[in-house]
Amino acid sequence: MVLILLNVGGSLLQWGSGLFAPGAAETYFALSREGIAQGYYWQFITYMFLHGGVLHLLVNCLALYFAGREVEIVCGPKHLLGIYFLGGVLGGILQLLAGPETISLLGASAGVCAVLLAFTTMLPELEITALIFFIIPIRMRAKWLGRLVVGSSVFFALTGLGGDIGHVAHLGGAITGWFYTRRLGFGGAFWFQRFFRDRRRLRERQERMDPNEFISQEIDPILDKIAREGIHSLTRAERRILELGREKIAKKTTPPSSH
Repeated sequence: MVLILLNVGGSLLQWGSGLFAPGAAETYFALSREGIAQGYYWQFITYMFLHGGVLHLLVNCLALYFAGREVEIVCGPKHLLGIYFLGGVLGGILQLLAGPETISLLGASAGVCAVLLAFTTMLPELEITALIFFIIPIRMRAKWLGRLVVGSSVFFALTGLGGDIGHVAHLGGAITGWFYTRRLGFGGAFWFQRFFRDRRRLRERQERMDPNEFISQEIDPILDKIAREGIHSLTRAERRILELGREKIAKKTTPPSSH
């Protein structure tokens, strides 16, 4: 997988350059407030390909391999790249906005969290084996892994536990992966999508009604409400229904034009 090769290659270059210029790669390519203030905007991308050590790199690459290959099969390589890079960039931005000021961010974890949440949203009921603390195997459905990633990120971000780790970036990446995947149609529609869809269906149904049917089903209940509570009690939606009813009645009573 190209992303894994980029992570390995970037980390090797980082560690190799450290033999000749210690800290230079982190100064110019890790994401930090100081770097962005100096105009190093490339850090929003380059920080994703640096790592704090072999274990850090190994964990990210393993997670990216197992989750990324499933995401790539389901939605294709273009969307996999979109999820990874968008999750990394937005996670980095959120870390700068809400994370500790002292952290210099490096690692693929935000992008990996985005891919993990994409995987658990696409295949929520898939049975997987997760290694807790990289030692204890636990069998669970994929959706519980996603909740564990989000929950632990929130916990560590709020408590400040876990050392100089970009937990806010992890959370930002996870949210991005979840949202991106939901926008692709996995996991059902968002509440606002359902709201507008239901409104559109209701409006179409009302427009198909003939005047008598519309008065019986839509207008009469509103008139009863006015009699009980007064016209001031009507909602905007009920006022729109009355206006639509007036238009239907007007069309019914308007004689056809003669030519």
